[in-house]
Amino acid sequence: VLVSVSSDQYMPRATITGFDESVKYNPTEGAFTAIYFKATSPDPDRTIEQTAWSVGDGQSAGLLGKPSGAPSPMLIDLGKTRPNAVYRLRLTVTDSIGSTSSTVVSLTTNGPPTSGTFAVSPYRGTALTTEFEFLLDGWSDDVDDYPLTYTYSYRQRVSRGGAGRFTSFADRRAAISALTPLVADQYASSWFVTTLPQANNVNLTCVGRVFDRYLSYAQ
Repeated sequence: VLVSVSSDQYMPRATITGFDESVKYNPTEGAFTAIYFKATSPDPDRTIEQTAWSVGDGQSAGLLGKPSGAPSPMLIDLGKTRPNAVYRLRLTVTDSIGSTSSTVVSLTTNGPPTSGTFAVSPYRGTALTTEFEFLLDGWSDDVDDYPLTYTYSYRQRVSRGGAGRFTSFADRRAAISALTPLVADQYASSWFVTTLPQANNVNLTCVGRVFDRYLSYAQ
């Protein structure tokens, strides 16, 4: 623990005015969170000349969504963070005589559930007749990330004969990756039974997803 002691009773004040450190943030591409702050001086004859943000332990590469000295709020690029990490963000303020002070805020990122399995039984059946059992078993997460919820879906493979209707590789790839949901929303049970439709070329790819309360998921 590094403690800074100053003899300047009128040292500037760095204050976080809006940010919830108890929340976990998902590392989502294109998403940002805002940290609201203010810098003040108890001495009316001094002014705040500079505010600067930094990230500890060399973690700052691209993390700040605005220049370090930008006014409130500071934006944090969540797409540049890692799952299950804690980032220490320091705000340092400097007044007109060069006196400084700082405050530190912690940003915690969330990670998806882990360590589970996904099984579908049986592996073969008749369209719209055979009942298939989906089971997402053994998934776990941090204690404050519960409850877990589940979704079930399937993906059709595009047959060679049907590939000609796509005008680009991107269109074909989108069609191949498109999921058809089997439930309307996150489902409370890790066990699910349903029939399946006829596949274009016999095979369907079944997909199970496990969500935590922050909607981070594994599949």
